[in-house]
Amino acid sequence: MDARALAALAANPGCRRRALLDGAGVDKGALAQALGAPANFGQSQFAHQRGNSFEARVKADGGADLVRLLHERLRDGTEPPGPGAVATPDLTAPGPQGRTARTALALREATEAGRWALLDHPMVSLDVAGSPAFLEPDAVVVHPDGSWTVVEIKSFPMVDGSADPAKVGAAARQSAVYALALERVASMIGEPPEGGDDATMAPGAAGPSDQAGAAETAGAVDAAGAVVPAEAATLAGTAEAAGPVVPAPPAEAAGAATPAEAADPAGGAAPEGPANPAEAAPARARVRHQVLLVCPKDFSNLPTAEMVDVRKQLAVTRRQLDRLTRIEEIAAALPEGTTFDLRLTDDGRTPTRPLEELTAAVDAVDAAYAPECLSACELAAHCRTRSREAGLVEALGRGVRGELGGLTTVDAVLTAAMERPADDVPTGDPAVDALRRAAALRAEALASRPEAVACR
Repeated sequence: MDARALAALAANPGCRRRALLDGAGVDKGALAQALGAPANFGQSQFAHQRGNSFEARVKADGGADLVRLLHERLRDGTEPPGPGAVATPDLTAPGPQGRTARTALALREATEAGRWALLDHPMVSLDVAGSPAFLEPDAVVVHPDGSWTVVEIKSFPMVDGSADPAKVGAAARQSAVYALALERVASMIGEPPEGGDDATMAPGAAGPSDQAGAAETAGAVDAAGAVVPAEAATLAGTAEAAGPVVPAPPAEAAGAATPAEAADPAGGAAPEGPANPAEAAPARARVRHQVLLVCPKDFSNLPTAEMVDVRKQLAVTRRQLDRLTRIEEIAAALPEGTTFDLRLTDDGRTPTRPLEELTAAVDAVDAAYAPECLSACELAAHCRTRSREAGLVEALGRGVRGELGGLTTVDAVLTAAMERPADDVPTGDPAVDALRRAAALRAEALASRPEAVACR
């Protein structure tokens, strides 16, 4: 399961069918083809090649140009990275678990080094409905202050600093999935202090051993929100406002002598002013809530970029993933012997399983269809057909479904609208009352135009 599929699943957490099939690694495209309802979306081979070519150009020269582009968009007044200032750690390892552990170790080492680093196609894990999903961002940049930025490289153009809002939104949701997984890695490096809303973590020295980090990376993910410590300047200002006082013996025993030490008892870096690298405290790992979206500039092959705030998408994704039913619970509710095996022939392409048997297996898992699924799920055409056959209002969209309340079928909606009570007393159901009023207005309009075609 990739981040795009995971973002689509998080957008529709009530769909048990997709949760089970994605968690089990079922090829939904082949399944839809066997059901006679193939998906009508996807990316052409030419688009894949163009995207790969553009990504290779962006990451040329060891990612130095990409990091400089990120620094330009940050506009934080810091010195730009010089030649040879960007480290590119080797992330090669066998298997997804090995790559995940190697990525966690590389992030820890880069954070403690306090220099720019570019991780090309790292691998992180995220717990989805009780099953680990391995995700591969395009790149992650480690800043000298220990913060991490997700880099998302897309092949759609950015014209005059703006791009297709729908595509930018999809990229933001996908990047939020990566940021959520990276927060787990940051929490491995150190436990976050309480307070705030950023993802600042404790120094890397507090992290677990490499072997423990490898085991935790492949495990469950803490979906709790990331937090930041209180501002050091605020604490220092409070101490100054109190005026000069004679330290009490407990304070002398604590050894809090300077405002910087009082603001950061754990020994973190000073919040203001330049620091001597030889005396600087270990950097704190935190996941930035702004991702770098890199796109071709004005239909050319030259890269341009903008920072995209994903705090909203991050909060929504975290909340929706928490709502997903565990795959074990979904599988336990299935009839005995349910399987999605297509029974392919020796060529590996032709399914031999009877259509009726395969359809029954798919329909045994509840789905939550919405028109938005047509652009995100391979089984959407099959689910739409089933929804229409059952007369479910979900086929009309989530907005209509929400307005109709307890009326779940089109027949129930029409029945409620066509009823004509003698006393015309409100029913107390806003949806039913609104339907009856709309039906009355429609009847009046048709009465004024006898030639109008009756509704069927």
